[in-house]
Amino acid sequence: MRIKHLLVATGIVSAAWPFRVNAQYTLLDLPRESQQSTTTQRIGTTDITITYSRPSMKGRTIWGDVVPYDQVWRAGANENTTITFSSAAQVEGQAIPAGTYGLHFIPTKAACTVILSKDHTAWGSFFYKKENDAMRATVAPGVCSKAEQLTYLFSEVGETSTTLAMRWAEVEVPVKITVDVHAEVLANMEDQLRGMTAFGWEAWYEAAHYCHQEKIAPEKAMAWVDRSIARQPNFENQTLKADLLTDAGKTAEAEVFRKRMIENATNAELNTYGYKLASAGNTAEAVKMFELNAKRHPTDPNAQDSLGEGYMMNGQNDQAVKAFKKSLSMNPPENVKMNSVKCLKKLGVDTAQWEKAVTSGL
Repeated sequence: MRIKHLLVATGIVSAAWPFRVNAQYTLLDLPRESQQSTTTQRIGTTDITITYSRPSMKGRTIWGDVVPYDQVWRAGANENTTITFSSAAQVEGQAIPAGTYGLHFIPTKAACTVILSKDHTAWGSFFYKKENDAMRATVAPGVCSKAEQLTYLFSEVGETSTTLAMRWAEVEVPVKITVDVHAEVLANMEDQLRGMTAFGWEAWYEAAHYCHQEKIAPEKAMAWVDRSIARQPNFENQTLKADLLTDAGKTAEAEVFRKRMIENATNAELNTYGYKLASAGNTAEAVKMFELNAKRHPTDPNAQDSLGEGYMMNGQNDQAVKAFKKSLSMNPPENVKMNSVKCLKKLGVDTAQWEKAVTSGL
């Protein structure tokens, strides 16, 4: 009988005797009125997942009635609403270790207290204990378009943060979540570079390239690119080494690496390097690479086409026209031909003769 009173008091069963299991609690795996949903958002390499059951309004007054004010609410229906972080994060500015937490709210008319509990396996909020709190924060609810079913979604998704929004009826409760993405990536890299991928050059290069691109951990980046070069020196890792040396102010050493990589570069590598320089705004140096590549491969129409683009980017339009016409004189592949014709049109050149050739070949 004591068990029955407890279940009646918590709303799990009706007061009828013998027990009648209510629609939200079944011993078997049967359909529920408030169905379960899962929503996940990745920030950097951290996955944030919320799992909850979705009650409906059904014409009821939700806030202050179905969900009473000034009481702990389970933020959903049925079992604990849970939120899982695959790595450490900050919730409303408070540090939260990786793991799964029970999510609870204490709504009032003007504010809402957000609670993450270390106990995430209980039924709803009926067994909630404040001493298990991992964090508490007060947030300001907002308004939203009417949500018949309780809904969680991730909004304002950025590189290092997002907002978890709970919407039900016409109320939205926002919870700010941030992740120290660089710290997590660096920590994961250390682990990944102890696996099978560490026996090749690529993983070390990727780790160093990420640090260089994000302008973080220059010492680690230098050590990692050296490991990549030790496994297999090539155009990519030597280019990165030169860039890292330049960033460190070691310009003489950087030039040694650049000279070496340019001397040994293939047609495709030198071409790609030219475009990389151009995209970084160094069009004059890009033109030098395109000119060198065209000189090394005088019968390659693509080298002439790229040289033309380099001249265009550098404002050397007369030279660009000559390069594109030379490319077209070499019976280039269709994609190269189309690009040269397109660029010549931009430069105001009559391209009818080449367009006729394209049409006749179709």
